[in-house]
Amino acid sequence: MRHELQCAGSDLCEEIAGAQENTFSSVYEGDPPSRAIWETDGFRLIADVSPLSIGHLLLLPVEHYLSFAQLMDESEVQPARVLEKIGSLYRAAFGELTVLEHGSSIGMRSSACISHAHWHIMPIDGSRINSLIRADALPSVALTDIEQLAGFGAAPYFLCGHGNEYHVYDGRRPMRSQYLRSIVGQVLGIPDPLWDYALVVRKELLRETIARTSSWREILGKQG
Repeated sequence: MRHELQCAGSDLCEEIAGAQENTFSSVYEGDPPSRAIWETDGFRLIADVSPLSIGHLLLLPVEHYLSFAQLMDESEVQPARVLEKIGSLYRAAFGELTVLEHGSSIGMRSSACISHAHWHIMPIDGSRINSLIRADALPSVALTDIEQLAGFGAAPYFLCGHGNEYHVYDGRRPMRSQYLRSIVGQVLGIPDPLWDYALVVRKELLRETIARTSSWREILGKQG
């Protein structure tokens, strides 16, 4: 398929497809054997390989899209329904959630496939995230419905969703590398640049996240 060809050979997509050799397996060496939490409706819910907090999850489509905006524009799947299904479980395990995304575009596609669409789901104060992004003077649009994200797939963007509020920030201006992780780092009090996923891998946070979500697959499977 077209989206699969766009991402052929990338590490994240190969992990989703079930390849045995990938970054996660080489870093964690079987402890735990997997970071997968749940699979449904063309999506995977996994723990972030280099989490900034307990409960740092990624929601991503199985098919390759550059952003959730592109996915919503070109398919009928509804990622908001996945958030609704996991919402009560997430809040019970970790607290209120915020959704973050750096939506990619064709011009910034990378061989490392960081451009494979993924939402960061974190137990963090989204209002503080929004305040810090606004301080960088990025133009923004407030969405009344997350489905409106479908209109933003032509250019890179930053998304912050908290409660019933979603804000989309213009991502065309060059920003520092791992911009959203750096913003989260400020909120969590992580010294610069230790939010960088290549510098510090907080394995204990991933293992605790996997432990707290170990029952989700069965619970969500019973819900249908």
